Amino acid sequence: MAFRTSTILRQELRLRPAVELALRSSCLQLVLARWGLETAVLMGLSGDQTANDDDRKVRAVEAITSALYESKLDSHATQAERDMLEKPYRAWEYKDYVYGDHWESFGVLQWILGRQPTIPAYYSNFDRARLFQSTGIMPADPSTVNVFVSQFKSQQPQHSADTLQREVDIAEAWVWRARAQVLLGLRKDIGSAAISSQTDSDSPLEAALRDKHIPSSLRKLATDMPKTIPLAAKRAHAKGLVEALEGGDFAIAVELKGGDSNSKPVYVPYANLDKEHLDAIRKIAESRFLGFAWALEKVGDWDIDRIGELVSINPISSLWTPNA
Repeated sequence: MAFRTSTILRQELRLRPAVELALRSSCLQLVLARWGLETAVLMGLSGDQTANDDDRKVRAVEAITSALYESKLDSHATQAERDMLEKPYRAWEYKDYVYGDHWESFGVLQWILGRQPTIPAYYSNFDRARLFQSTGIMPADPSTVNVFVSQFKSQQPQHSADTLQREVDIAEAWVWRARAQVLLGLRKDIGSAAISSQTDSDSPLEAALRDKHIPSSLRKLATDMPKTIPLAAKRAHAKGLVEALEGGDFAIAVELKGGDSNSKPVYVPYANLDKEHLDAIRKIAESRFLGFAWALEKVGDWDIDRIGELVSINPISSLWTPNA
């Protein structure tokens, strides 16, 4: 059986108006700016703090919050975003720091708006400094928010339908592979739960699946994952959705310490990564998937947990569209 991406799928990709994307992007930038200040303190990256340093950070936090309201972005921010910005400096909780997972969504929206030339490989991050610079937004000057947003009031993104479709297909391939890895690790538990008809929503298994945003309809595929992953990897590579294969799996490029910068990349199979790197790559895929899903109105609310309800952006995942 051959596989293809159908013309029907392309026709059904409809972006929100560019101004909506710009408003959402602006909200993300303000909250991520605050995230940067809070994270620097949490990780001990601020060095020896003086009273003047602390006062400066407090003023920066106040400027970010003021920019949200003075630019009238508050009506476009989520309640969670408003709550985070209204908290005093150093008063964030764990759930607030998780907002840092939205960097890659921010990058996707900036790419759609034409402010980023490319989307990096799904094992690499967008350059965060360049993302901020590309908007020209400066929280100390709320008018810069309106300058950025106003550029998109009378225009739509210029990417072709084929280009947008390809990037959506790539995002779907990598989020599928991330979910497959989660199911691979939990397949024994899922199998045992099915045999015992376990449906306890508070069980460790259910909590793990929710935390990793795994749609319930995919759980039945867990037992076949060892056989399914090589087949999916082969199809994804044939369609140009992954750069290379290694060991019958999606290939991840790694840098060797002390290696020549001009040398060819070294690849390892996706499944061979350690837990830390698997989590990092999963979060990249999920965040970009959310960016595309929201931009294409496949989810209504800006909430990373909503992607756990979404199997694919295309009506049928492009990896599995049969060409009879």
